[in-house]
Amino acid sequence: YGTVSTVANMRLGTVALGAVETGIITAASAQLARRYGLPCRSVGGTTEAKVEDFQAGAERMATLLPAVLAGVNFITCAGTLDGTMLESDPLLVLDDELCGAALRIARGIQVNDDTLALDVIRRVGASGNYLASPHTAAHYRQELYVPPSFPREPYERWEKDGRRAALERARERARDILSRHQPRTLDPALERELEAYRQLVAGRTLEEFYSFESEDGQDLNTL
Repeated sequence: YGTVSTVANMRLGTVALGAVETGIITAASAQLARRYGLPCRSVGGTTEAKVEDFQAGAERMATLLPAVLAGVNFITCAGTLDGTMLESDPLLVLDDELCGAALRIARGIQVNDDTLALDVIRRVGASGNYLASPHTAAHYRQELYVPPSFPREPYERWEKDGRRAALERARERARDILSRHQPRTLDPALERELEAYRQLVAGRTLEEFYSFESEDGQDLNTL
């Protein structure tokens, strides 16, 4: 079950995958998928921006977060620009970090006796140092999501280290990943099966593809 998250740009007559309405449609589609007990695929992290700029960041989170919070099973289009027509390696790295942030939001706040730590609060008090508490050391790695490419150090240290912004850091990480990448080897039998399936799909006609969208090609009573 794939979401039809193509929002029209009424002014230009084009598709606007980065529109905030795409995120809304995605969430609604995920709800329908749950209603019928079906897995759901959607876009996420999409944008109409042509370069890695503020628009790209704002639109990709506006389309990614609703998909994550709605429980979409498979989210596509990471690292893309211009309505998925362009691909950016550093944006793919940053999207991985956005996914981590989105998943942290979806996980929310766990409330139990251990996380409340009332005994620690009574012991440390209002004027104590919670950073030195063993409870903080034991829990902060699970509670805090730290995106590797985002500069969070003090300004003076950031300036001393070369004033590198998130995009520049992500570009360096992408180059490093590509330089060290080793392709995974597949089982030859599995590779043959995948190639056979690829050829099967490639041999289908557009008429066959669109036939499943007709009323005759869908038995809605079985959903």
